[in-house]
Amino acid sequence: MKVDTVPVPRNPQELDRAIRRYRSSNWRGRELFCHWQAIRLAALAQADLSEDQIPGGDSY
Repeated sequence: MKVDTVPVPRNPQELDRAIRRYRSSNWRGRELFCHWQAIRLAALAQADLSEDQIPGGDSY
């Protein structure tokens, strides 16, 4: 696998699989960083960052 072509997970299921694969890997150096970066980008893309939300805040 070419390190610069790590696919970014596109949905929550792919992200979950990528995280499990990352945790069980023996990657080092640039390859490790590229996989971490793909997971980070996917998590940020899937997160709702439109508002700062406090769990249970609607109950006040």
